[in-house]
Amino acid sequence: MADRVAGPAGRLTALPGTLLPPTIFAPVALAAGWTWESLDWLAGPGVGDLELAAGEIVARWPARKRGYRLLVGHSAGGVVALQVAAALGNSLDGLVLIDTGASAAHHGDPDLPQRLLAQWGGAFIDTFLLRCVGKEALDRHGDALRRYALATGPERAHRAMTSLRGLDLAPQLGEIRCPTLVIHGIRDPARSLRHARELATGIADARLETLDAGHTPMLECPDALAGCLDDFLSELRQPKCR
Repeated sequence: MADRVAGPAGRLTALPGTLLPPTIFAPVALAAGWTWESLDWLAGPGVGDLELAAGEIVARWPARKRGYRLLVGHSAGGVVALQVAAALGNSLDGLVLIDTGASAAHHGDPDLPQRLLAQWGGAFIDTFLLRCVGKEALDRHGDALRRYALATGPERAHRAMTSLRGLDLAPQLGEIRCPTLVIHGIRDPARSLRHARELATGIADARLETLDAGHTPMLECPDALAGCLDDFLSELRQPKCR
């Protein structure tokens, strides 16, 4: 008996990493019928706190309507997405986690929050963005990325980074009930394959895909990322028998 039937496509609510604008998902083309809904959680009432941001999203999550609803979280946005997915349970149709982890243990840049406060300004932002997106993507998208980061300001970013380092969501991974795709850039300087594997093994219905990218494949290899998403979304709509 089928417990999921093929139906209409739907919406992917996307949460970017700290100091990265929601527009970073725009280069990733989705299959027909699917649309991006990018959410600037960092600008919300939580003032950068990842737990407060997750609670606000859960409180505002719309009632089920026609079509699928998925959550896509990148980096710190992925940590927000993990908390939302655990809280929503079966109200969420799918979860995509991009270069993130259940905790900041073994993070590639543990001192980043302190440097942010001490060095905030254009030079710091350029160094931060270069590490996040790589030189090619920074050359293409640098002006928009810099404007967003500088407009956000150091207080929200610092709160996001410190709240990230205070969380360990490994015990909550078993609460996530929806199909999950974990994507990891093998050249990511911040998050390691160890983080991705912990997510893929801790979430019951999860699989791991790797890309030849750094920390932000949406800007570094959008076509390859689109291919991963297309496969995942196609499988999501297939009938499952039991």
